[in-house]
Amino acid sequence: MSIRRTYKGFTLVEVLMGMALTVLVGGVLYLLQTTGMSTASRGTVRLTLQSEMRRKVERLVNDLRCANEVLEVSPTHIRISRFRLGEEDEELIGDAALTTVEYTLEQKKGRWSLFRSEHGEEALEIFSAEQIEPELFFPFFEQPPGEEGGPITFEPFDMKSNDSGQRKRISFMRIRLKAKQNREHLTLTTSVTLRTAHSRLVQSNWKFR
Repeated sequence: MSIRRTYKGFTLVEVLMGMALTVLVGGVLYLLQTTGMSTASRGTVRLTLQSEMRRKVERLVNDLRCANEVLEVSPTHIRISRFRLGEEDEELIGDAALTTVEYTLEQKKGRWSLFRSEHGEEALEIFSAEQIEPELFFPFFEQPPGEEGGPITFEPFDMKSNDSGQRKRISFMRIRLKAKQNREHLTLTTSVTLRTAHSRLVQSNWKFR
């Protein structure tokens, strides 16, 4: 009497199909993981860059708010005289109450950097990125009313002609910082009134310091 044995197993076709499905599922999971990590990384870079831009622009805005006069201005550079704060027991009057602050946007070694210097001291880098659009400052000067009681208007300041009379009346500044870092593009736009200059124009008889 002979015993007939039956062997069970996978055929070659089944094995190949199983391997193909394993590779397919593994590839999909890997793609989802790398995409998620890339999105998270880009989000982190974007938030970090945005936060850094806001902090640095706020410092610039604070300087402009305390400005006494715009001395020089171009799309990538501004120099102002501003009121400075002394010690609690120090009373600052006249020229002692003023300091000079400069902001300059420059490209060095393939990167763009915004530098700040005060009172002729060494410039310090306050913000940098792979690329920053070289149009940062957009100044406006106050135009007196055409007739008595008329409204005061703000006109764009022509930085090429650089009329000194108009420059002394600059009291409004629009700032636009467009930066690129790690393939992320961000734009931060804000506006500030140079309060001392504006008040002097509106109330010409007012005594400042």
